[in-house]
Amino acid sequence: MRLNIDEKDVLLGTFAEITSLISLGKDNRVIFNKIVNIALDILPTRKVHLIYLDDHRVVKYTGESLENKRNVTVEDLPESTGITEWLHREHEGSRVVDGVFALDLAILAQECVNEQDESSSVISAPLMAKSALFGIILAINDSGKHEFSDDDIHLLTIMANQAAIAFENYQLYKKLELESITDGLTGIYNYRHLIRSIKLEMKRAMRFKQVFAFLMLDVDNLKEYNDSNGHLSGSRALTDIAEILKSNCRDIDIVAKYGGDEFAVLLPQTGLNGAVKLGERILESIRNFKFDRLNKGLLTCSLGIAVYPEDALEVEQLIERADNALYRAKSDGKNMIRSYRGYNYVEES
Repeated sequence: MRLNIDEKDVLLGTFAEITSLISLGKDNRVIFNKIVNIALDILPTRKVHLIYLDDHRVVKYTGESLENKRNVTVEDLPESTGITEWLHREHEGSRVVDGVFALDLAILAQECVNEQDESSSVISAPLMAKSALFGIILAINDSGKHEFSDDDIHLLTIMANQAAIAFENYQLYKKLELESITDGLTGIYNYRHLIRSIKLEMKRAMRFKQVFAFLMLDVDNLKEYNDSNGHLSGSRALTDIAEILKSNCRDIDIVAKYGGDEFAVLLPQTGLNGAVKLGERILESIRNFKFDRLNKGLLTCSLGIAVYPEDALEVEQLIERADNALYRAKSDGKNMIRSYRGYNYVEES
């Protein structure tokens, strides 16, 4: 039965709950699920779809009322690229003079949400954030039943706006979270995230009786390079070295900026021999890199290694001993690797 205005006003009060979920930073899934449920409550609809473009994925939330039951499902749609391109293409050509959003809903209903009845009534509202489309919400009713009104479209638009606020907050949260754990210059992890990662890896290695290696790397003669080429060139060199480290490491490794011209690499499930091999590749890559597209060999690095649990059992001790090995590499002539476990264990690179 269609709800009257007073009942709709009461149900609209539930949007306060969505606002609360948004302000608490709840996951989008929780908020979108709530939006779908509210749409089922306040609209004369049998089914609601919320299609969300999540980076390179397309996620579909489907809410359906069956007799006295309510069911909301979440699934990844196949052929995500095609759906994404279709939505963007339709959106670009969907605006008419009065600004009404008018997708080809029959095609969308059949191809994207598996609605085969072409006579079904469908209304929709775009999910927009800063003029960028990130999805769509649709309400579908059976043919022959109560048709959707302008009020229903207005309510659906309100829900789309709530979804957009949630999405923008989610994007902002991700941005702030990323900024809090990354170095502003190089884009790799910062000191804070590095220490947290070492602590977690130490607990994991202790529990499963595994080893891991910790590398510290320092740029040789960076001051002289800056004096000759300028500090901007030196900053670009640090960014290039960060990229070299990332390109030589695995996805599970943690590459971080430790200090001004120092880097660190955490290597889970890696012993000394594996750390040495990686270190040799890194130093060779740096020696062969043309910084500022100039000559090879303009910059080199020195590297120190400490291994858990052989060299240290505490975070501070592990860092100190890797730093000691790095200092020995520098004092022995630079452009080489030293390990804490007997400084001469590793030959010069």
